Amino acid sequence: MNPAELNLNPLSQIDPIVIVAIIVIMTVTYFLLRRFFVAPYLLVMEQRDELFDTADGQIADSAETDRQSDFDAERTLADAAQAAEQIRVEAKEKAEAYRRDCLSTARESASATLESGRAEIAAQRGSAMTQLRAEAVECVGLACTQLLGVADREAAEAAVDRLMARRIR
Repeated sequence: MNPAELNLNPLSQIDPIVIVAIIVIMTVTYFLLRRFFVAPYLLVMEQRDELFDTADGQIADSAETDRQSDFDAERTLADAAQAAEQIRVEAKEKAEAYRRDCLSTARESASATLESGRAEIAAQRGSAMTQLRAEAVECVGLACTQLLGVADREAAEAAVDRLMARRIR
């Protein structure tokens, strides 16, 4: 072959059947790839985006729920502290009232015991004074009998009564 016979023009070397075959193969490949690769890939990507959107919504909801639960917990804690303070105040008031009642009861009991003790002492003193008077009258009567030979019971009683009246004051 001669170099002159060789056609080195690239456009003259293109075979139209090969071009058409390549176009057909590319078109078929394009539709097959679109049908079996791109469409499922796009569907998966859309589903993934939907899942991300759903997850973002759930995250936002959970964050709001978390904030709300924190707020509710703080409010519940504040309410519990207030209730505890109220219970403490009521318990203190009840303890003070109980203490006052106990003191009042103790005072009444002590007063009653004191009065009964005073009455008992007065009764014993009265009986002791009566017995002392009787013994003193008898002693004065015996002394008068020993000294004078005769004893006047009424005079002895009057003397003992005057003596006892001076000493009791």
